[in-house]
Amino acid sequence: MMIMKGLLVLTTLIASSTTALQHNFILSQDARTLVAPIGTPYGFLKDGCFGFDVFDFKLEVGHKHKRKWKSKTSMAATQLEVIQNVDAGFLLKRFPSESAFAKYEEEYLTNSSHCIFEAFQHQDEDPIFEDDDTSYSNVGDITTASGEGIFLPIRWANSTWMSSTASIMYKFEAKEAGLYFLMYQVCPKSFKAKHAEIRTTFEIDFHYRNKDAMGMDSYLTAGEMPLPVVFFYFFMSYLICTIIWILNIQGIQRGREGCFASSGARPVVYPIHKLMSVLLVFKTTTVLLESVRYHYIRFTGHAELWSVLYYAMSAVKSVFLFTVVLLIGSGWSFVKPFLTDREKCVIFAVLVMQVLDNIALVVLATQAEGESVYDDWSAVLHMLDILCCCAVLVPIVWQVNALEKNLEDDDDLQEGDEAIAADTVVDDQERADKEKTLAKLKLFRSFYLIVVAYIYFTRIAVYLFATLLDYRHTWFRYFITELATLAFYVVMGLQFRPMTENPYLVLNKKDEDGDEVVFEREMELGSSSSKGK
Repeated sequence: MMIMKGLLVLTTLIASSTTALQHNFILSQDARTLVAPIGTPYGFLKDGCFGFDVFDFKLEVGHKHKRKWKSKTSMAATQLEVIQNVDAGFLLKRFPSESAFAKYEEEYLTNSSHCIFEAFQHQDEDPIFEDDDTSYSNVGDITTASGEGIFLPIRWANSTWMSSTASIMYKFEAKEAGLYFLMYQVCPKSFKAKHAEIRTTFEIDFHYRNKDAMGMDSYLTAGEMPLPVVFFYFFMSYLICTIIWILNIQGIQRGREGCFASSGARPVVYPIHKLMSVLLVFKTTTVLLESVRYHYIRFTGHAELWSVLYYAMSAVKSVFLFTVVLLIGSGWSFVKPFLTDREKCVIFAVLVMQVLDNIALVVLATQAEGESVYDDWSAVLHMLDILCCCAVLVPIVWQVNALEKNLEDDDDLQEGDEAIAADTVVDDQERADKEKTLAKLKLFRSFYLIVVAYIYFTRIAVYLFATLLDYRHTWFRYFITELATLAFYVVMGLQFRPMTENPYLVLNKKDEDGDEVVFEREMELGSSSSKGK
């Protein structure tokens, strides 16, 4: 019931998302002196256009500082004095990569007195905004963006406009192409202003557009233009894998040997194989929707319907992926036809966290980077993702420990037999059972390492690698992520494909009271259960 409610909330959030790209940014009573980046960093090419509009800008002193003033007159005078000694402005600055921007931001955090638009402070002493409601456009008479960037200053920070708009429109030249980050900063100029809490309120609209190689408008950043084609190629790859997998299972169920049979015997199809088929269908559909979504964003700037479908299918796919990995790791269907109570608890907890994780993902899609809500939900997303990744490893560890314990019990039994009769030859069947148990142990150990490698690569290595990419190759981050995911699916399918030999295995399962239950499963049980399906 809880999972269904979570899915309902997720669907509501998806439906409320009206745009695929975030073009609007709102700041309300924000006490941060530096807000960066505002929105997603954007790579501009030659003839790319940058549009930027500011609405309802306002600066005021925080409430905790107002309490220090004794009268309303002194409060107003002091507040005006503080505001008049504050510079505020927006800067669109070029960086070689995301790591270069992170280093720049870290330098500011270590030295908060540094002003990001210091190079522009003495270029024009005339105020751009007066106290009237005059509308301004093409502010600043920009001649180039190749130097420090594009700066929209607000000299008289105490001015407030409600109906008028401050705006910038700029077209980039070839030498100015690069990865640009939009930032906002409040720079105090007096001692009193430095020790006051300055709160900012504004709303901005920014419009980004590029020209592709054919001279057509493209609303994707320079590094994301290849993404529709990249995702379509991966869709074809997943489609081929899905068709092969489903045809193989159907052929086995109809009495054929199967595509990957190692001997003449017919492989056994278990329920987990059918769940893996459904997972492949969900993954293939998700990649196709992502390709179509980026295609419409590129040419129109929006993809409302396709974004709703993509996020909904992506949520279902993520829940299904973690479920399948958990079931495989617990040995369900391959080694045993049941789940212990603790395994059920882990699976339920992961499913709940996955629903919350996808809700956080949709919230992030409806917010612009730099907003306080974005930062909070981003932290929630990363925390839940790490918890889910750690949780899926727990059943695998339990299964490996159970198989190791079975081997130890077999060794103890063999040593006891040798003590009674040293010349007794170990039964061939017992030796075969031990070899099969050892093979299972090696299989689950390798599966554990594969899952750990996949989690580390897609959750850590890819993000570190992405920070080093220049503005033309940011698509490579998505490419290697999907390539690693495709490799994970292929390896997982090969390891746990329908096999000709699914030996019975004696499992020791302890219930909550500590009683030991011995369960023996033979290959005929798997065959009969698959026929019953």
